[in-house]
Amino acid sequence: MDVYNLVVFVHVAAAVGLLSGSVIGSPGVRAAVRRARTTQELRAYVSLGRRLQVLEPVCAVVLLTSGAYLASVANFWSLGWVQAAVAFWVVNSAVAVATVKPALGRLSADVVTSADGPVGDHLERLRWSARWSFGGDLLMANDAAILCAMVMQPGLAGSLLIVTGANLGVASVRTMTAGYGFRGPTDADAAPAAPTDARGGPGLLKEARHG
Repeated sequence: MDVYNLVVFVHVAAAVGLLSGSVIGSPGVRAAVRRARTTQELRAYVSLGRRLQVLEPVCAVVLLTSGAYLASVANFWSLGWVQAAVAFWVVNSAVAVATVKPALGRLSADVVTSADGPVGDHLERLRWSARWSFGGDLLMANDAAILCAMVMQPGLAGSLLIVTGANLGVASVRTMTAGYGFRGPTDADAAPAAPTDARGGPGLLKEARHG
């Protein structure tokens, strides 16, 4: 195995690691964080998210450096899909630093100091951050699209079309399933309804309390 083939292996391994994190791991952690009923559960899921915040940037840097080597050796810089891959690597890095990392970092810091028990209103607002939703979905769509472009190797226009299609697809699914989380669960979702009597009010319970 020569150096070029070894770097190809490293490049593919880094791509698999990045895709596993941004397309599977991070969305799964985000969903688990929003399903957690107690602060203890929330801490456990957030700790997984913090580990992914280490894995994904490392894989992204390895992917860029190994890809730069391969493009230089094989003279691939003029290819449209390579140019698109570099451009969206920069875009994803900016999105991760500006939206995803601050949102998860704020939640991570506050959940550590929060008391055990049901998730409070403050943590509820943080875990339903729209910035986290938009940023995470943008990373997921762009990473999946660039992997597709790496395999299909279209021109620049074709690569941009793949990225646009991936983002529109993810946004459509999230919109149809109300997945962006502009707000958290309603009060009716968060708490069970009070017992009622046949007249439609909390009569029996109220009468029992007051005799």
